[in-house]
Amino acid sequence: MHMQIKPFSQADLEEASVLLARRHQEDCAREPMLPERYSNPSEARVALEKAWEASTIDGVSAGGVMARHDGKLIGYLIGTPKIDEVWGRSVWVEYAGHAIDRAYGAELYRDLYAALSPTWVALGCLYHVANLPASDQEAIEAWFNLSFGKEQVYALRETAPASAFDFPVDPTLEVRRATPADIDLASELDDVLPEHQAQSPVYSVLIPYDREESRQDTLEELANPEWKTWLAVRDGHCAGIQIYLPARPPRGIGEMIVPERCSFLGFAATRQDERGRGVGRALTARGLAEDHASGYTYCLTDWRATNLLSSRFWSHRGWRPVAYRLTRRLDERILKDR
Repeated sequence: MHMQIKPFSQADLEEASVLLARRHQEDCAREPMLPERYSNPSEARVALEKAWEASTIDGVSAGGVMARHDGKLIGYLIGTPKIDEVWGRSVWVEYAGHAIDRAYGAELYRDLYAALSPTWVALGCLYHVANLPASDQEAIEAWFNLSFGKEQVYALRETAPASAFDFPVDPTLEVRRATPADIDLASELDDVLPEHQAQSPVYSVLIPYDREESRQDTLEELANPEWKTWLAVRDGHCAGIQIYLPARPPRGIGEMIVPERCSFLGFAATRQDERGRGVGRALTARGLAEDHASGYTYCLTDWRATNLLSSRFWSHRGWRPVAYRLTRRLDERILKDR
């Protein structure tokens, strides 16, 4: 096999778009909820060009590489730098930022990463992120063999009419849509999810935030007719909350997993002393049924793979993984000799 790995360039976009479209076509065959339009190379190119343009931000380039076999493009990998207070110094392989000719095997991803990652390390970016289709087990295994692990799960399910959710609801629990007058109730659980995820086994970092600014954002959301905030109220207190809104492309993933007429379950929390009492189940049934009545066919959500409660709850509620965010963090001591 005569293979060469070289820097990716603008001239490679057309051939790479064909690879990405073929990858998406195969992913759609495994998961019919995915939007089929990206199986068209012209549509795939739009997503790919966004990833390529993002590979250089504020003069910082994470670059890209491509592999050719006897002149034929068989794979590419593009990095996007993200240097901020949330992610630190990181490089992301976006969902559209990679594809291979599967006839050559997913092992090719390891060669592409080996060729490109020194550029990231030279930038001091030791947190590496790769966003992959959940259905491509061979690709996932290849990235696992590069010491990446599963961090975030993106999942879809169909909405359904209220009649599909036939289970008893505790009569002491009131489930209703919040209005701006409910600002105090809607803010009661602001810290529940981040504090839960700061604990074992997630160990997510708690990032300070401006509470007054957050309150104003919540007021705007409650007044927005496209945002539906559902509250579960018991004894005058918020037992649980879920927020549904029109779907938007997730960071690092983009539009390739977002079907038409899709909503997004953007936030969900249940008070610790209310867990196991049907609060989340009642809120989910109401949220999905109301979205169905509003014309949404699908609902997208995401969760940390290490969040045991979320991983089990959303899977049991019918959400199916369509994409994963995989991560690898290198030891900063490797920079000392460079």
